Amino acid sequence: MTKRCWRWQTMSTKWRMEDWFKRQSRVLLIGVCCAGLIVSMSACSFSSQSEEAELIELIQSPKISKKPEYKVAKSTIELKVNATGKLMSKRQESLHFLSNSGQIVEVLVEPGEKVSKGQLLAVIDTGNLENQIKRKEIEIRQAELNMTEKIRANTRTEVDDLNFELLKSEMEELKAQREASRLTAPFSGTLVSFNKKIGDAIKAYEPVGVLSDMSALTVAAKFSASDLEKIAIGMEATVNINTAGTHSGKVARLPLSSESSGKDDSLDLYVLIELNPFPADVQAGTPLSISVVTERKQDAVLIPPSALKKASGRNYVQVVDENGNKREVDVEVGLTTATEVEIVKGLEPGQRVIGQ
Repeated sequence: MTKRCWRWQTMSTKWRMEDWFKRQSRVLLIGVCCAGLIVSMSACSFSSQSEEAELIELIQSPKISKKPEYKVAKSTIELKVNATGKLMSKRQESLHFLSNSGQIVEVLVEPGEKVSKGQLLAVIDTGNLENQIKRKEIEIRQAELNMTEKIRANTRTEVDDLNFELLKSEMEELKAQREASRLTAPFSGTLVSFNKKIGDAIKAYEPVGVLSDMSALTVAAKFSASDLEKIAIGMEATVNINTAGTHSGKVARLPLSSESSGKDDSLDLYVLIELNPFPADVQAGTPLSISVVTERKQDAVLIPPSALKKASGRNYVQVVDENGNKREVDVEVGLTTATEVEIVKGLEPGQRVIGQ
């Protein structure tokens, strides 16, 4: 083999080897790209499936909550009427002058003061009434002296007796006018209010104040007209007194007059409740709340109001048995409160009914 041929063969082998390496590199590069594409597509596919699964989970319909079930029970049901009130004195009077008219010239006490029976509280102007009384006293004294002399001289006549009686009658009339101008306490107690001052004009029997005996208190409350029709003397009551707790009592008296009578916060306007025992260390005016039982039924078949259904004048309930089967049952309703309904006919204790 010539030297030229050997050199040619060597170069040819080198070219073939370089061409082979280039082809292998391209194949490897294509393989890597394909692998990357496959991984990317797998990731996208997995992500899409996850989002789809999450979406399916989100749009699943919510579970419907089970309605409550109640056991039909036997117990006592009570109808009550409620009102607010306060502690008031059992003896309380409105104060007024007896004089026809006049102007107040003296006020001797202030609201909140304790006074004694007969104590002078206020006076109205009477003009020259005191002078008239003094002159009349003198006239009577002169008439007595004249009468004494005539008796001694045996010259006393029936006219003398009539004139003397007339003088005494005139004196009594003047003193009555003076008494009517003076306001005194009818009993010992506390002056709750006095709404007149010096210089104010008053009329006969016009209320000017209130006197109360704070040593004897009672529970007083005002009920609405509709509730008042349901209350009777002797009914049981529960009284909650501020700062003094809850106490049991009975209706002792119904109102003796209405608001239109014009009485100044008189006991006659209130329902009175008797407590036994009456709480100690309480004061007049303390606010309270009262609940009076107007009707009570023992051993009544009861369900909650939410279990009673109404439609077109029909009262019914849904009863469920031990196997979960439901059926509608018509019922007859008795007493009803905010928390209980009496079933007169249609249910038995122990059954279960469905609420709303």
